Parts: sequence; structure tokens; C-alpha cells
Amino acid sequence: MIISHKHRYVFVELPQTASSAIAKELKANYDGHEILFKHALYSTDFLKQATEEEKKYTRVSGLRNPMDICVSNYFKFKTDHENRYSNPRLMKHGFLRKYIMRWWNVKQYKSIVERGENFEGFFMRAYTMPYASWSIIEHKRMDYIIRFENLQSDFAWALETIGVEKVRDIPVANKTAEKTKTFWEYYETDKAKRRAKYIFGPYMKRWGYAFPPEWDYIKTPWYAFPLYNCMNVARIIFWKFLR
Repeated sequence: MIISHKHRYVFVELPQTASSAIAKELKANYDGHEILFKHALYSTDFLKQATEEEKKYTRVSGLRNPMDICVSNYFKFKTDHENRYSNPRLMKHGFLRKYIMRWWNVKQYKSIVERGENFEGFFMRAYTMPYASWSIIEHKRMDYIIRFENLQSDFAWALETIGVEKVRDIPVANKTAEKTKTFWEYYETDKAKRRAKYIFGPYMKRWGYAFPPEWDYIKTPWYAFPLYNCMNVARIIFWKFLR
């Protein structure tokens, strides 16, 4: 999490939304400094220790199409991004989360690298329930959301509304290797597209993302929405109190 007392903003780092690049830029050029830890929650971690004045600061976070996140995950496992899967390190924060994520990451890495699993095999095996991130908790509190798809323009817009003059575009950082096509092109078969509609449909509708128009012949199944809502109850408990 990044805070600036001079410019009165808080940047909440949602994973896989260019949060590392944004945080680095805020620290370098916009008087930001680190507070708490990288993926701290605003609603619990920050508010527990914030002053009444800090609670009034402008709140900013990021968002990204989950179909893109899924493809990026695959290639990070495949290329052993930053050696984090062949030589896994425990996360620094969260009692359950660090062990669960370590187990999940190693499992995906072995399936992809050691068994030669392609993207569709990974997607169909690893993604079985409607997707959500902790944006379902945090982003209703945010004043501005920087979408990964509109990174530079949304970042400039957020700075302008905060009242800070933009210094430069955000330099590219932490880019996923081997990802050479538009993310939706990796969902090649009807089987993968049907799974994508089920997995990502409710979350994408919540945040205004759309599937490619040529996928319109496939509908998001009705049962994905109540299942998404039910699972989010458990997810919120986990993210707030158990992670």
C-alpha cells in the first residue's frame, strides 16, 4: 500500500493490475511511501491504524480483466517468473494465505512445466468455480479505479483529479514473458469459451467487462450468478479475517 501525506492519497495494490509499476511510480515522482505491506486491505488493515485525517485521503486502486489475468498466470508459471515457482518462498503476510498460495502455485508450475500442459489444459483444470478477487470488498470504497487496459490514461486522470501534475507515463515493469497474442485469443475452443463464460461472466458483468462479440452465441449459464454470490460470502470472510 502507498500513501502520500503531501498529496493526500492512498493507493491500494490489488494483485496483477500493474500495481507494482504504479506503486513504484508514485514513490518515485508523487511523494508516495510504503505503508503496511504490499497487498494490504483498505477496509481492514488500513482503517484499523489510520488517523481520522488519513481516512479522508483520496482512495485509488486498480482493476484488470480476469480473462487476461488467467492467461498471464499461465505464462508466469510456464516461464517460472522471477524464479518464484521453482524456488518458492512463503508469503510474508497472512497465516493461511501464504501456505495455500504456495501449495497452489507449486501445483500449477509442476503441471505446466513438468507435464507440458497447454493453456487450455491449465484453464480447464485449475479454474472450476466463478472467479472473484478482493476487489469485491475494496473497490466500492475507492474514489478512482485505474484499469489495466487503460493504464496510462486512467493514471493521468487519477493524478489530475487528485490535483497532481503528471510527470511521465508509467514505465513498463514486470511484463509477462511469452505472451504474444491478445488474451482472449488463447481461449480457442468452444469448450474453453463456455468455461470462460461460466468462470468469469458474473465478475466481468459486475465491473463492466465484455466478452468478444463473436462469442455471443455462447451464453453465461444462469447458475453461475447465484454460485458466484454464495462463494463471495465465504471469500469475504477469508480475505477479511483468515488470510
